[in-house]
Amino acid sequence: MRLRTRGSKWNFTQLDYEFENFFMNISCVAVMRLPYSMRCMMAKRAHDCKRIINFFNYFRMMYCYIDIDNKTTEILLMCLFLLICVVFLWVMSYNISTFFAPVLKIVSWKLHMNEYLAGVTFLAFGNSCPDIIANLMPVRADAPIFTIAVGNALAIILLSGGAVCFLRPFKINGHCTVRDLLFLLLGVEVLRYVMVRGGPGTVTMWESIGLIFVYVVYVTVNVIDLVIMRYSMKKLRRELEEMKSLPTIPQNEYAARMGKLTSWEVDDELPIHDTTKYRRSTASGSHFIEATHAGYFVTPKQRDPPETVDVEKNRTYLYNSENPKNLMLFREFLESLNPIDGEAWELGGCCQRFFLIIRSPLVLLLLVFIPVVDFEKDKHGWSKLLNCLQIVLNPFVVITLVHSAVSSKYHTWYITLNLSISMWSPCLTLPLAIAIFLHSRTDVPPCYHLLFALLTFFSSITTIWIAATELEVLSEIVGIVFDLSENFMAVTIGAISNATPDMIANSHLTLQGYGRMAFAAIIGGPVFAIVVSMSVAFIFNKRVRQVDAASWVFGEHGEICYYFLVITIATTLWWSITYDFHARRSAGVFLWCIFLLFMLFVICAEWEVIHDLSVDSILKPV
Repeated sequence: MRLRTRGSKWNFTQLDYEFENFFMNISCVAVMRLPYSMRCMMAKRAHDCKRIINFFNYFRMMYCYIDIDNKTTEILLMCLFLLICVVFLWVMSYNISTFFAPVLKIVSWKLHMNEYLAGVTFLAFGNSCPDIIANLMPVRADAPIFTIAVGNALAIILLSGGAVCFLRPFKINGHCTVRDLLFLLLGVEVLRYVMVRGGPGTVTMWESIGLIFVYVVYVTVNVIDLVIMRYSMKKLRRELEEMKSLPTIPQNEYAARMGKLTSWEVDDELPIHDTTKYRRSTASGSHFIEATHAGYFVTPKQRDPPETVDVEKNRTYLYNSENPKNLMLFREFLESLNPIDGEAWELGGCCQRFFLIIRSPLVLLLLVFIPVVDFEKDKHGWSKLLNCLQIVLNPFVVITLVHSAVSSKYHTWYITLNLSISMWSPCLTLPLAIAIFLHSRTDVPPCYHLLFALLTFFSSITTIWIAATELEVLSEIVGIVFDLSENFMAVTIGAISNATPDMIANSHLTLQGYGRMAFAAIIGGPVFAIVVSMSVAFIFNKRVRQVDAASWVFGEHGEICYYFLVITIATTLWWSITYDFHARRSAGVFLWCIFLLFMLFVICAEWEVIHDLSVDSILKPV
């Protein structure tokens, strides 16, 4: 039927506008309720389905190219997607433990930080930076980001904190823990006030900037605390020297001050531990058995930290001025690219060796373009030929991936790699690589080897971001196919997936003797995620300026996450003070029990067994 015109203009009716905006407004959840024969067309045209993509358009893959036409095939593909999620989780954990964490320890050591400050700054940033990038992606444009942020924080504290307390109990820095827990409470209260205060339910630009200011104050207080502690240590050492020069030394007072100085020295510097024994136990698969040798529910005695690494000795271990500059160049290159660790192969059993073989293609892919900078390794991880190749490959790969993600141009169901900028990077990096190759040696890293940490940092962040975003997209697709709400997926599968890399990285650090740093990151990471990640999302997502934006930002399970986070903060303060700030296995089990109660509450609310804590929507009469 042709539309009637008035003069030279079309006379659109309300029904015409509805058809025109149909594909703009339809949800991907509704698409999944259509017959299979129509889903390919809807996946191509529905704007909401175009939001749930990153490097791959999974809906087009499923319904246009795989051509799913029955529920059984769809469920089998979802099982494959869950397996891919496990792969992405492993990529993040391997990246963090092999590349990112050693760089963070080196930078913290060079900046003379202590374990706690390094945990609440660099390690917390490394664990939470995927959230910042994910909040800027299209998949989070209309997502309940408050529920996601607080749910992730809750999972990190309860799951990762429980694992750290269970695996290797240690002495917590008391006043730092209390201060950071109170800052976490302040951050979530300020965030909640910004969104649910009386008014139109919008978030202004100044309020977003104010959230960042809370984090600036938090980091400043941590830095000032370390400066004051070191000033007090110098003053205390002078007083002890003066007491030694007295004719009669007051033994009680001297012992008290010496004990105070000893406790402060434990929290002073961040050492580079020799984790050779831990790496061997990990390679053989016996690290968990060794951590629980005293019994699963018995808190073992606190061990002395591992020996400190001799950084300079590791650097010059193989150096000999009489050696040729390119001694064993290609042998070193092939050994550096070997994706199967020889020691792990010798110590591991059949299952461990099978796992090493299965993961080897991904390990090789990461080793090709991400430099290893690790003070615990011989020559600090230096491999002359490989590092010179990485000078060219690393910027090319990182720029290509980031530029392609920003451009978001797709060829059928996968993204088109955009080389328009990265193709020029070899013009700068190739001469630099040649110059470094001519200058450097194979038996000792050059003095500028530490600069490779910049390449490691940015490539690790890029890899973690891609894996985290793909994980987010796959989780949402699985939830849509199984008819689960976005809010439910965010606080269950999404939160556990987000906390798993943190739990793995923090568990590794704890077993290596960095328990204080891991526990600091467990609290500092949620502070960063709740304050900075949310404020960045508010600044760049203009939809939060619209009236009643708080309703979708807060989400259906936002109140549940908020109350359980407050309960977690209060109970963590309670058991910390009760145990005199000693992390015990019972505390870890207690944290896990709170998470199980949280999951039970959310599941019951999703199935409408109980009423959730959100405010019911009330429609005003017309």
